[in-house]
Amino acid sequence: IRMNFLKINLKPILFFSCYACILIFSTIGDFNLFDWDEINFAESSREMLLSNNFSQVMINFEPFHEKPPLFFWIQTISFKIFGITSFAARFPNALLSIIIPIILFKIGTRLKNTTFGWIWSITFLAGFLPNLYFRSGIIDPYFNLFIFLSIYFFFSYIQIKHSRYIFLSSFFAGLAILCKGPVGLLIVLLSCFIYLLLYKIKVPFKHVLFFFVTVILVSSPWYFFELLNKGPWFLVEFLQYQIELFSHPVAGHKQPIYYHFLVVLFGCIPFSFFAFRNSFIDSGSGIAFERMMRIVLWVILILFTIVSTKIVHYSSMAYLPLSFLASIEIYKLYIGKSFHWVLKYSLSFTGILIGLILMVAFYVLIHQKEFLINSINDLYIQKLLNIELNWIGWEWIIPSLFILGSIIWLTIFESKILLSLVSYSLIIGLFFSLISKFTIPKIENITQGSVISFYKKISKEKKYLTTVGYKSYAHYFYSEFEPLKSTDFLYIKKNEILRNRFNKSSLNDLNRKEKTTFNSYVLSWLINGELDKAAYFVVKNNKAIEQLEKAKNLKVVQDYGGYKIYKRELK
Repeated sequence: IRMNFLKINLKPILFFSCYACILIFSTIGDFNLFDWDEINFAESSREMLLSNNFSQVMINFEPFHEKPPLFFWIQTISFKIFGITSFAARFPNALLSIIIPIILFKIGTRLKNTTFGWIWSITFLAGFLPNLYFRSGIIDPYFNLFIFLSIYFFFSYIQIKHSRYIFLSSFFAGLAILCKGPVGLLIVLLSCFIYLLLYKIKVPFKHVLFFFVTVILVSSPWYFFELLNKGPWFLVEFLQYQIELFSHPVAGHKQPIYYHFLVVLFGCIPFSFFAFRNSFIDSGSGIAFERMMRIVLWVILILFTIVSTKIVHYSSMAYLPLSFLASIEIYKLYIGKSFHWVLKYSLSFTGILIGLILMVAFYVLIHQKEFLINSINDLYIQKLLNIELNWIGWEWIIPSLFILGSIIWLTIFESKILLSLVSYSLIIGLFFSLISKFTIPKIENITQGSVISFYKKISKEKKYLTTVGYKSYAHYFYSEFEPLKSTDFLYIKKNEILRNRFNKSSLNDLNRKEKTTFNSYVLSWLINGELDKAAYFVVKNNKAIEQLEKAKNLKVVQDYGGYKIYKRELK
C-alpha cells in the first residue's frame, strides 16, 4: 500500500503519454464547445481572466453560485498557455488521460503486482465514457479523481494506521469540495463510514478530528473569503442550489429511477460487463480494496438514483470502482480462469450491435437525408437536418471500429489478454479521434453551428446580446462578452431597475424569482428603451416569442439552422 512515488516506471508514462498525444490531444480542438456545461465552465474561466478576478466565479460578469472555483483556476492556466480556445478548454481533462491511468497503474501495482497495474489502467482507458470524458471540458473528471484519491488514502490509513494517510485523504476531500461542492465530501464520508461499519473498524477520535480540521483548512478559505467580501448570499444561493438538485429535477433533467444503472452498464462497456458479477459478490481475489470499491460503486449508484436531477456525468465517479472490479475479473482470466461463454458472447454481441446501430444512423444521416427529413414530423428538426454539411461520404464506416474491437473478445482475448486490452483501447481511441475529426464537427454544426458562427461574426462589435425563451451560455463565450462599463446605458438601466423596482442596490440581493422578473424588465428595455449600442435577440425558431414578433423596431437578420436572430439598430 505504501505510496513511494520516487520509484518511477517509465513504461506506463511513455505509453499513456503517446496514447494521449496521438489519439486525444490531436483532435480536442476540432469542434466548438457544447452548450451547456462545456461553454458554461469555459466562459467562467474566460471571465476570470478578463476581469482579473480569480476569487469569484461569474457568468455574464455577474456572480455564479452553482460551482466553486478550483476547476476554473485549472482551466484559466490552460487559457493562459494556449489562448481562449476549445482546445485549451478541454486540455485539462485531456491531461488526465495520462495522469489517471498512471495513478491507477501505481496503485494497482502496490495492491497486487505490475500486471494488475497494467490491466487496471488500460481497462479504465478502454471504457467508452471514461475515454469520452478525457476529450471534454467538464468538471467531473477532476472531481472524481479527488474523491477517489481521498477514499484510497483513507483505505491506506486503515491498513497502515499512519496519520499521513488521514492528511492525504482529507486534503483530496477538501479539493473535491473546492471542485464541485459538499457532495464530494458526502461520497467520501458515506463510503468510508459504511466500510468501517461493515467490517467493525474503529478510528481514534483524534484522527477523525484531524480529518475534518484538514478538510476545513483546505476547502474553507475560499468560502470564508466570499463570505467576508460578498456577504452570506453566495453560501445561501449555493446551498439552495445543491438542495434543489437533490429534491427537484433541475433544468428538466428528470429521468427514470434505473437511469444511472443503464448509463453505467452500457456507457462503460467493455469493463462494466467484466465487473458485473464482482459488483454483487466477493470475487475471492484476496485484495481488501475490492470491498471498498464495491461499497463506493453502490454508494454512487444509490445516491444519484435518489437525487431527482439525473444527468449522465453525475454517476461518473462509479467508473473508477467499476473498472477496478472489472480488472479483478480480467486478472483472474489472465492467470488461468476460463472465459465464460455468456460473458464472451454478451460482450461481443452488445459491442457489435452498438457499432451497427451507429453505422446505420450515420449512413442514413449522410446518404438518406431526404428519407430522414420526410420521416420526421417536427418542423424544427427538419430545418436542422436541411443544413448543408458537406460530408465526405465514408464517415458512416467509422463505427465499424467498434465492431472490430468487439471481435477481439471472440478471437484473441483468451490467449493474449494484455495485447487484447491494449488493442481495444487503441481502437476505441482511434474511433473517438476519427469521429472528433470527421463526424462531431458536422453534428455540432447541426445543433448549434449556425448560431455560434453568427456570434463569432459579431464578436468585435460593440453590442448588447441576449437569448430569449431558452437558456444558453454560447453567446457569452463566442461573441466575447465584455463587462459593462459604468457609462453603458444598460449598466445605468440595470441599476435603475434595481433601485426603483426592487429597492435593492445589487443583483446579489435578489432571490431567484426576483431575478427572473428583473431579466424581463431588462428585456423590455432592450426592445423599447433608449440604447447606446445595437441589440441582438436570439431565439430558437421552433417557438415564436410574441414580444419580439410584435416589436416594430426589430428586424430579422438571420433565420437559419434552428435559430432566428433579431436586431435592433442603433438610431
